[in-house]
Amino acid sequence: MKKLIVLVSFFTLSVSYIIAQSCSSCRVSSFNYYKYGELDKAKEMSDFCITCDKNAKDARVWYYRGLIYEGIHLKKEFNNLDKDAVEKSFDAYKKALLFNFLDPTLQNLDIENKQEDLLNFFKALMDQKTKYTDQEITMDIIMNQYPTLANIFVNKGIDAYQNSKDYEKALKYFKNSLFVSGMSGKIDTPVIYYAGLAAHKAKKFDEAKEMFETCIKLSYGADKKEKATNYYYLADVYRQKGDTAKFIETLKKGIEKYPNDNTVLVVELINHYLSTKQVTEAKNYLEIAIKNDPNNPTYHFALGTIYDSNDKNYDKAIECYTKAIQIKPDNFDYQYNLGALYFNQAADFYNQANNEPDNKKYQALKAKGDEKMKLAMPYLEKAHELNPKDLPTMESLKNGYYRLQMLDKYEAMKKKLEEAKK
Repeated sequence: MKKLIVLVSFFTLSVSYIIAQSCSSCRVSSFNYYKYGELDKAKEMSDFCITCDKNAKDARVWYYRGLIYEGIHLKKEFNNLDKDAVEKSFDAYKKALLFNFLDPTLQNLDIENKQEDLLNFFKALMDQKTKYTDQEITMDIIMNQYPTLANIFVNKGIDAYQNSKDYEKALKYFKNSLFVSGMSGKIDTPVIYYAGLAAHKAKKFDEAKEMFETCIKLSYGADKKEKATNYYYLADVYRQKGDTAKFIETLKKGIEKYPNDNTVLVVELINHYLSTKQVTEAKNYLEIAIKNDPNNPTYHFALGTIYDSNDKNYDKAIECYTKAIQIKPDNFDYQYNLGALYFNQAADFYNQANNEPDNKKYQALKAKGDEKMKLAMPYLEKAHELNPKDLPTMESLKNGYYRLQMLDKYEAMKKKLEEAKK
């Protein structure tokens, strides 16, 4: 029994000694495997190495681990070793930077999430009295490895955003890219914009607000039209957060800043005013929109609907609808609205005629009704051509043909309408 106890004790001590020896040598072994391109063995050794207590704050252990996992991501033949290799490389480099300081206070900085800690990190870098395990580790990570990671994270962010539609993951990748770019002294404004888009899609509106505010401050965009888009997204963030006053204020700021390239902002403001029945304001901004983009039929049509439905200024409505049709004649709504306007004017004259006892006045009112109906028919016919299944158009045509005593067309449309209702 004593012999067995001795054997067990000897075995335990042997295992402990072997582990202790392995913990001492794994750092060098992992780097040697990395150096000779044996990333599978390098990974295995690194994974073991970080389990050793003595290596928990060893800057070289984490630096080598960052190199190894970055290599796993970059080399296709090793990609299957770990699908999250670049994230592990990112984490390892961050730890290597902190543990490379000999000052324990600096080792505990949260440089990714706390602005104050990040500033203290850079102050330490600038301080010639700061002591390191190996200053070259810090320089290599910041100057060489981080720019590579920045590009990797941008590509992963774009893939997550465009292909998998995982907007939270895309935001995380873009933020990682911005972090490592910032550590290298670079402000990557396109990535700030991408991060804003991802945050907006992920409904992380506070983060989206921060990103688009930064884009505005940095005047991001290839041209003035793109720069105005930053105001659009920032305004929409306020809209999503329920802050209507800031939503309107932001749109107006963008419109004022880019008076000739603000179409997207003007349209958004018009839609808001129309949806909230603020017609006067909508008209004002529609006129601005038309001035900036006179060949946009949507603006003419929208202004026409206000003159038609709200102001009852039918001459101006006809002018706007006609302009919209001239620009885009194959639009159903444009054709139908102008036809319906004339049709309703005709109906008003017919109603007046029906209530007129004097035959001469009756005939005069009916003639005016017929005149308006004749104006309506070509537009309603074109609308029917563009959308043959629209029942209100067919109903109007049937009634119009009857009023004008175009009986063959009346019978044909009546039959078509009956079949459509079956």
